[in-house]
Formats: sequence, structure tokens, C-alpha cells
Amino acid sequence: MKKITIKDVAKAAGVSISAVSRVFNGYEDISEETQKKVFAAAEKLEYTPNSAARHLSTKKNKIIALVLNEINVTRGVAMPLEILGGVIDSVDQTDYEFMFIPTDRKKQEKKSLLQLAREYDLSGIIIQGLRTSDPYYGELSALPLPIVGIDLALDDLNIGSVAVDNYGASIEVTERLIHAGYKKILFVNGSKEAVVSQTREAGYRKGLGQYKPHVLYADYQEQKAFDLIYEYPDLTQFDAIYAASDLMAIGIIKALIQRQMMDEIAVVGFDDITLASYITPTLSTVRQNISEITKNAVSDVIEQIEEGRVRKRLVPYEIIVRESAQF
Repeated sequence: MKKITIKDVAKAAGVSISAVSRVFNGYEDISEETQKKVFAAAEKLEYTPNSAARHLSTKKNKIIALVLNEINVTRGVAMPLEILGGVIDSVDQTDYEFMFIPTDRKKQEKKSLLQLAREYDLSGIIIQGLRTSDPYYGELSALPLPIVGIDLALDDLNIGSVAVDNYGASIEVTERLIHAGYKKILFVNGSKEAVVSQTREAGYRKGLGQYKPHVLYADYQEQKAFDLIYEYPDLTQFDAIYAASDLMAIGIIKALIQRQMMDEIAVVGFDDITLASYITPTLSTVRQNISEITKNAVSDVIEQIEEGRVRKRLVPYEIIVRESAQF
């Protein structure tokens, strides 16, 4: 088989060899259109810019990469760091090497997941935080590499997943609120495009049964959740608010306090971040076991690499009842 060269990529992309070289070396004076042409041509020709890189199938370096999308680490919200630390600790117990790849939509549009995998000669990928509209989400099914998604349930049987039972937890939270006497429950969700948001909302709707759903979206932001509740015209129609994350729940509690309605509306969050037990009132929430999730993600991706077995796991959750909602 003929060895693919940079000249072949340039010809296929319809650009100069120097342009291809500048794209692969990260020069910023190359237009986005040219970059896309070069990356598309390289992917089609299965060309890897690193001359020392090998095809994915060799996996000689035994590298597991953690890809985290849109990392947001704010005060008291250390979940991305918990995931990172948990994966590092678990990989350190094996003979695999670890690589961390932070990403966002702009980076995904610039370099595909396949190109990253080839460039770094990855053996497997653990990925978290994708939205259904992200370029990497659309690539997953076609990627010829072991993959485990954290909070990323996919129908593709070739892609592993590890997550808390988001659907079951949301059903239980909603049903327990109803059983405790709360009938008018507002759900404040994150992003419509996040898989975890879709799953938690589906559980809320299922748990409501005969009662009417009410949903707002705050994109997992404390300030946005605060603004939505502080400016909501008629909160008296609700007796409970269930938020898809603790950070949004904290924003909701602050807004209710400002409106002097905290005693009238119960609030439940999801995640059990550090601040959940320090805010006043303390926050009732769903606790995720991040350590268990990351351990399983690492063991499952290694099992895919070495044995070809794909697992889809649901890790148990725990409902923590505190002052913000007695249910």
C-alpha cells in the first residue's frame, strides 16, 4: 500500500503543501475553511501528521485519554476535578499511561476526535460533558477505538458508559416529593442538548404521573437559575423546585430568600457538591459516587481494549435529605 504523504493531503485538499504544514503545526494565520479542508483530507486519507505516530490498532503506547468538555470549576464545585483525579488514580494502578485532553466546541471544530486519537496514538478514551450538538458526539459511533462515556448514555452497543442512574434518581425524587405532599413541582434543568439533562428531565416527567410538568433551563449556571426564579412572575403556583444540579439549586435558594419565599417552596438539587451542606438552608440532593464512577470507567475501557467487551453501567445513587426539602 502506498504511503500517504503531506503532498497527497495537499492535493486532496486543493491547497499548497506549505498550507498543510502550517495547519498541522498549529499556525493561526490559516483560515478556518483551509483548516477544515486539510483535516477532512487527512482523515479521508488516514494520514497522521506525526511521522512517528502509528495506526490506532497497534496501541503500543497503551495510553488512555480523559476528554473533558467545557470544564467549569467554580467555588465549591469540584466535580470536573474529582473526575480528573479519580481517573488519574485508577490509571496509575495499571500499566497504562494517562493523558488529559480538555476541549470545547471551538477546539472540536478545529481538530476531530479521530485526529487526536491518531496524533497521540491513543489506546482508549474516557469522555465526559458532551452535548448532542457537539462535533465529538457525532463522531463517537464511527471512531475505531474503545470508548467509555461518563454520563453519556448512547444506544450504540460498541460504546461503553458509566453513570449514576439519572433517570431512576429523578423518578424517585419526584415521586417522593409528591408523596410528601408537593404536587406542583417546577424542574429547573441544565441544557436541552446535554444527554444527562435529557435523562434527568425524562425521569422527572415520568415521576410526575398525572401532574403537569413545568420546565425551565438555566444551563447549569447559578446566576442564570437565580435570575429565572427571582424574575419569575408567579411562583405561588409551585410548592417545590427540583434542579438538575446543586449549583442551580443554590442559585434558586438565593432567589427564594430574596423574594422571602424560602419557607413556602421546597428545593432539591443533584450532585451533592461541597457547598450543598454549607448553604443555608442546607440542600437536599442526589449524591453521586464519583470515585466509583471513575474506577468503573477506567476498568471498563481497559476491558474494551484488551478483551473487546463493552459494558454499560449504572452506579447507585443516594438521596440526601437536608433542610431545603423534607421528603
